[in-house]
Amino acid sequence: MKISPSQSWRLKNTLYSLTLGICKKCGNVFYPYQSICGNCGSVDVEKVKAKGTGTLLEYTVLYQTREGFEKQVPIIVGLIRLDEGLDIVAPLTDVEANELKEGVRVEAVLRRLRSDSTNGLIQYGIKFRVIDNAGNN
Repeated sequence: MKISPSQSWRLKNTLYSLTLGICKKCGNVFYPYQSICGNCGSVDVEKVKAKGTGTLLEYTVLYQTREGFEKQVPIIVGLIRLDEGLDIVAPLTDVEANELKEGVRVEAVLRRLRSDSTNGLIQYGIKFRVIDNAGNN
């Protein structure tokens, strides 16, 4: 799978950080950040960096994937409620499916998403991992 350097550069704000948008007119919170509120159309949108922590609400394990991601199977994807109150879907890392349980605390980390063997490029992005001692908080 070929990685485009220019596309990776354009997506860097979405791939490397959790930047939320908060509409000052209607209060809508959304991810990824965009300059126009999808709820009311206002351009009075504040850019806020998320803390990067949240709670795992649900998860699923994917055994089939699209071309170029075959080596990553199984892929664990979770529905995460960020501490800011927004629910997002994101991949989980550093954990096996049989070790997971809903309700654990998770944090955002930067991990390799994919690599291109033809030109040596590696694309990184946000994944979530379980926070140690999450059940004791």
